Amino acid sequence: MKKQNSIFLLAVITALLFACSKRQAEELKPAAPTGPTAVTTANVTYNNFAGALFQTKCNSCHGPNGGLKGVWALNGLASIKNDARVANAVLVTKTMPQGGSLTANERELLQAWVDKGMPE
Repeated sequence: MKKQNSIFLLAVITALLFACSKRQAEELKPAAPTGPTAVTTANVTYNNFAGALFQTKCNSCHGPNGGLKGVWALNGLASIKNDARVANAVLVTKTMPQGGSLTANERELLQAWVDKGMPE
């Protein structure tokens, strides 16, 4: 009985060793992650960065219920593109956002977005 178990075990190990060829093993490797692409100064747009930044940093004061909507109302991309004061207040004089700030990375990406002509 021990001899039969040994032969069976040897057969199983041999089958496992040769069950997967090198080509098959390569095909089983996981593909590269397909998650969202990181936003960089080269690919920054309104949809992948600037829109969310304005909503997060400006909407509480300049949105529909904000007290400063009379000075400038955040109303999508057109309201940003059509008012040069926005880029000036955020990037040049750095007076906005009031009571908050932008990180160096946020400022760099926003500057790249403005320099690229504010692509959607």
